[in-house]
Amino acid sequence: MGWHEWPLILFTVIAQSAMGAFWWCFGALMFGGLDGESRLRLEKSMIAVWCLVGLGFAFAAFHLGEPFRFINASFRFGVAAFSNEVVFGSAFAAAGLATWYMAWRGIGTVANRKLMYWLTLLFSAGFLFGMSSFYLMPTVPTWNTPLTPMAYILTAIIGGSAVAATLFSRAGVSHGFFRDGPVRLAVVAVVAALLVTIAQSNGLASINSSIKQAAELTPNYAALMALRFVILFSTLALWFRQTRNGSTLSLQGGVLCVALLIIGEIVGRGVFYNLHMTVGLR
Repeated sequence: MGWHEWPLILFTVIAQSAMGAFWWCFGALMFGGLDGESRLRLEKSMIAVWCLVGLGFAFAAFHLGEPFRFINASFRFGVAAFSNEVVFGSAFAAAGLATWYMAWRGIGTVANRKLMYWLTLLFSAGFLFGMSSFYLMPTVPTWNTPLTPMAYILTAIIGGSAVAATLFSRAGVSHGFFRDGPVRLAVVAVVAALLVTIAQSNGLASINSSIKQAAELTPNYAALMALRFVILFSTLALWFRQTRNGSTLSLQGGVLCVALLIIGEIVGRGVFYNLHMTVGLR
């Protein structure tokens, strides 16, 4: 396991889960046909999303050594993937938190907040693009594949769906697609993540440098990934049990599902960081 990169493991998984939750909330607010009371409850409940983003950035600060290095990291915006990640991530958090504050304090109109949500959505796309492209390094063949951005998007859907389902339950969004959609999409995402893992495992056999074989970087790869998917599928079973017969996810059940799904993705992300290798003699 790549626990030497634990701040990045926690940052990427938590921040991506928060992004996925925002996407769901954005969809419900824009296209869910919510009445004014349900809309406002959901908007106020979204403080949980921004707290997750803040928690993710707090872990990222450990990787940088000190928070003020975030400023230096932004200087090559538009050129360096890491700078793009920092700038778009900060903009995503700032715009989202500002929109939440507008809803909480009753500032502006619903139309004003809709414009802000669209802006926040664009920032989230830039954030995920910067985060993914940073790892597409030609010198790191185990990361430089389309499987990396695919895995990041799937993590956002897996973790974010559970966060959103919990918020929907708290806000009274309990009808139509936004009642059953999160768990169904989470199932699709976990199955897709399993296929990505199989493809990655098969691809490792063909990656090597003059002194390293990629398949030898994580000898317990199969066991760790088996653990990951046991956690994920077991959590989905628990989620289905909680919501059978049209019931919504309870707060306690939602928090438990969020925690377990994030733990499962943390296991997978630890394997990802452990697969780091470079071309040549290193």
